[in-house]
Amino acid sequence: MPTAKHRKNHKKKAQAFKLKLKDNKRRAEKAQREFIMKLIENEKQKGLFENNPSMNPILPQIDGPQIDLTQGPVI
Repeated sequence: MPTAKHRKNHKKKAQAFKLKLKDNKRRAEKAQREFIMKLIENEKQKGLFENNPSMNPILPQIDGPQIDLTQGPVI
């Protein structure tokens, strides 16, 4: 099937555009990863980064009926 003249080399141009978009996305992701890794390294050097942080969740006290979530419906 013949192609119109105004769409000459359109497949090549579209493929190049898609390739350029993919390259830009990959570059941005790489820069993000490197930035995050630098931040983690800086925190490790400062001693702020711990592998086993102690998490003590503070749950708000609710005035009202207490619901025991450990005893749910038996299915």
